[in-house]
Amino acid sequence: MSQEVEIKLLVDGVAPEQVIALCESLAKGAECTVLELTNRYFDTADLRLRQHDMGLRIRQRGEHREQTIKLAGEVLGGMHSRPEYNAVTHQDHPDLTLFEESIWPDDFPLFDINRDLEEIFATDFTRHRWYLPSGDGQIELVFDLGTIQAGDETRAIAEVEIEVQQGDMQDAYRLARRFITRLNARMGTLSKAARGYLAAGKSVLEPFTHAHFVPQQPQDDVGAGLYRALTYALQYWQHNDACLSENPSVRAVAGITDGIRLSKVVLQQLALLEIDVSDHVMRLEQMLGHLGWLSRYDGLTELTAEDGAYHRALKAYPKLYEAILEQQEHAVQLELVQSLSIRDDYQLTLLELGALCQEQPRHQQLAELPLKQWASQRLREDWQNVVDAFTKDGELKPEYYLKQLPLLQGSLQLGYCVGYLFDAEHREAFRAPWQDMVRGIREIMALKLLREAIKDHEDSQLERLLNWQTVQLESLLYALKHSRKAALKQEPYWVN
Repeated sequence: MSQEVEIKLLVDGVAPEQVIALCESLAKGAECTVLELTNRYFDTADLRLRQHDMGLRIRQRGEHREQTIKLAGEVLGGMHSRPEYNAVTHQDHPDLTLFEESIWPDDFPLFDINRDLEEIFATDFTRHRWYLPSGDGQIELVFDLGTIQAGDETRAIAEVEIEVQQGDMQDAYRLARRFITRLNARMGTLSKAARGYLAAGKSVLEPFTHAHFVPQQPQDDVGAGLYRALTYALQYWQHNDACLSENPSVRAVAGITDGIRLSKVVLQQLALLEIDVSDHVMRLEQMLGHLGWLSRYDGLTELTAEDGAYHRALKAYPKLYEAILEQQEHAVQLELVQSLSIRDDYQLTLLELGALCQEQPRHQQLAELPLKQWASQRLREDWQNVVDAFTKDGELKPEYYLKQLPLLQGSLQLGYCVGYLFDAEHREAFRAPWQDMVRGIREIMALKLLREAIKDHEDSQLERLLNWQTVQLESLLYALKHSRKAALKQEPYWVN
């Protein structure tokens, strides 16, 4: 077995000559080997290998054939890490029994799957390869140029891979930075196999739209817990980034935004523990500034949603409804986000956060402080800020609620990072009224946008709708007042 650890960079749109020239420059005289590689990927018709997060291929070079199985791994900041097993074969069809029996999970239906294997797609590419000395080993630098073929569907391959073979990870990250800054390379999260399944129509890339609690371990120290949370946040972000590249959508942008926010929350906790991440936090804040249009879009969507509270009332005013639909359409700035996602600072942030998760810098406090003890204290301190913000005499104005939304969202996201350590039933009972508050505050934005739209239409017939909007806002503020009181009475789930 070998443990494949590599950084994948996409260089589509860059002239191959430029890529090879940079590789030659970085290789500093190392010999370049050029290989013509044909790979055929196999699975069952119902994708039983894929369901186990496995990839099976036969690679042919000349008359030499080798079958490879890649088992479940992870992608982090463009760094791909997966166990890989190889076996020489003389056949065009794979045989799983050629691999060691010990590699398979318990209850893996080896013989049934082996019997039902069929070709799903193929890749054909030219590989330029250099070996660079690094640390106690070497780094394999390759440039692959070719195609993925699945039936009538063809997709291009143009990617650089930097594989660490007992070498220094820092050398690999330094090389990756050169490709990003010199050639506008992008971090690649999808393997050739993943792209092949997409081309074959055997998988769909859907955005993540709801974060889950990071599965923390009570016996861990604070460092382990926070870097695990950052790993989750980064993977969440990168998955949605891949969705944006594959099929641009507002849902993908919303997922990217959530991933960036969650990453920022974790980095802020590391900063409190004296880990220098200030540059990263600043970059993330700048990115979130470019994504601010989402709140307006969400508010307009609340007004136009057919299953929403406002759709029926607005349909009685066709011109206003059409104007709001037009505003909703114009609010979308997918091209802006796509432009942001290919910028050097965006790609370098992904790379550097991946490096941070790999290196996990920590000092004595991070290594010695128990995670659950720290989580209880930090959740209490953070929650107190929320309590202070929402424990006010008198009625809270709509603008005040909107101003406090980022604070409340950040507190709930901190809960996603460490809340797994505590009783789930108690945790959900505590969070529910606060989540109701978030939904209610977002609804304030919708009603605010409705009022603006009504005033933009100088039509006396809209006076009735304006009065209705006022009543709706008053009702919402009344509901928020009761949700706020209920939330403040909840016993914190981290106390015991």
